[in-house]
Amino acid sequence: MTEIATVGPSSGTLAVRADQQQWNEEQRAALAQIGVDKARPGDLAVFMHVAQRTGLDPFSKQIYMIERGGKQTIQTGIDGFRVIAQRHPQYAGQDEPEWCGDDGVWRGIWTGTKPPTAARVRVHRHDWNMPATGIAMFSEFTAGNSMWKGKPAHMLAKCAEALAMRKAFPNDLSGLMTPEETDRDDMPRQRRGPVVDAAPVTAQELTGGTPLPEQGDVDRKATSDQMKKLFACIREAEIDDRNSWASGLLGRDITSFSQLTVADASVLIDAIERGLAALADEADSQ
Repeated sequence: MTEIATVGPSSGTLAVRADQQQWNEEQRAALAQIGVDKARPGDLAVFMHVAQRTGLDPFSKQIYMIERGGKQTIQTGIDGFRVIAQRHPQYAGQDEPEWCGDDGVWRGIWTGTKPPTAARVRVHRHDWNMPATGIAMFSEFTAGNSMWKGKPAHMLAKCAEALAMRKAFPNDLSGLMTPEETDRDDMPRQRRGPVVDAAPVTAQELTGGTPLPEQGDVDRKATSDQMKKLFACIREAEIDDRNSWASGLLGRDITSFSQLTVADASVLIDAIERGLAALADEADSQ
């Protein structure tokens, strides 16, 4: 696994400019030095696009591109989420995390000898009457590694905070995942293999080989033609829980497909089409 990490202060030739179209020579050398030289040009282009859109600095450990199973996945730590939230004019702070056990009683501190059952974080916006609430279940997020065994309440609170942040600022955080959310083997899966794999959104999946979406597509609702095609693809792929599947791919909670934007629909359609194509190739080879 390779990832972009700190290589020095992001200033001068390493600074990512908003009007930059491609990585310059010094940036490419820095990327290669830390092991991202195997990333394809398309992945690097998407990574630059996400860094520019979020305003996060890839050379100050605010945003990463990590290789998982031959694919590049864009991640940021919880501090990156906080940076984006702090910059947003509607951010009104957040409550301290709470935890509960099997009794369902929320507590401001976890003193149990067993891991908490769930963690909850609320994020507030000036223009919302109710906070965005993220609830993370231990059984759904634990990776079973030393960090989760040693600091289960701390790790679970990070997941809950990330969920709440994405709810509060979907246009800024859509498609971004934290390591605590992805470093596990029990990512939810549906029943048609690569068609409905609910893994984190990868750099390749953000574009599907097509040009990067215009900024307006991030906010504009999916068209009726897109929705017709998407539902047809879902029927063909036999996806049972479409909301859970879409939530996994888009990296935020989808409770209704009316929430989908043009860019969202493009990601979902492309994921199904590539999955069906992979199944067809596998069948032909048998």
